[in-house]
Amino acid sequence: MAGFTQAAVADALAHNQQNHPFTDVGSPITPTTGALWANITMHHAFVEAGDNVNPGSFFVQINLGATDESWASVAEFAVVDESSIVTEQLTATEAAGETVLAVASTTGFAATDYIYIQDASVEVNSEWQQIQQIVTNTSIDILTPGLETQKDTLDFIWSDAETFTMRLELSGIARWRVVYMNEGVTAMNTAWWVRYIEVTGFGT
Repeated sequence: MAGFTQAAVADALAHNQQNHPFTDVGSPITPTTGALWANITMHHAFVEAGDNVNPGSFFVQINLGATDESWASVAEFAVVDESSIVTEQLTATEAAGETVLAVASTTGFAATDYIYIQDASVEVNSEWQQIQQIVTNTSIDILTPGLETQKDTLDFIWSDAETFTMRLELSGIARWRVVYMNEGVTAMNTAWWVRYIEVTGFGT
């Protein structure tokens, strides 16, 4: 049965966390010879509570030349314009693989929401998860397989995280990149991470 061959997962924008205003311009990516498309996943989260009245955006851009710097945006993903971003501190140490995250309050969180679990000690160990259910004022329960790394009582859960995805056709493209822009005095401090994988051909 025929299938697809694909390259290893790589970063288009490294996992980052910054105060606003901030723009992160990804390095140009040259498609692998013969690559058909790239599946791109863009993660976004707030790390500041309050009212996000000036939401940021991801821009997926292409360039038709190997050296030409005339970049064109083929897609824009605007993050949520949210007026009630909330955060809650963990009340227990939770091991990798745990799905039940103990908290004192669950106000502002709901089943199916995406959340960002901020690791206060090692930033790159922060992670995006989706809520499966809420046990009122007891726990925020996430989907299996659970936490990627251990979290403790120094760490925080943030509401209103988002994940976007798109397929970028690579035929006829010399280079591509992703730009994250979070500008304006009323923007919020944020975290983001953009990953991609190329489909490089058909296997057997």
